[in-house]
Amino acid sequence: MQMDVSKRLEIMNLIEKCRSEPDLDKQIRFLFMINAMLPPAKKLHIPSFLTDDYITRALYEIEKAV
Repeated sequence: MQMDVSKRLEIMNLIEKCRSEPDLDKQIRFLFMINAMLPPAKKLHIPSFLTDDYITRALYEIEKAV
């Protein structure tokens, strides 16, 4: 399933905001918002324990998917 351009741009903007956010709790909220915007086939299975490294990897994977 293809995403429209405006949704991709919105996701990419949220990814940049997430990367520049120093607060881990806010990064986690951004990650959940981004994941909710993805089509079902591209959604991440986010573990219950999140680290800064996981968020970095997850954002990279989302960028590749969109």
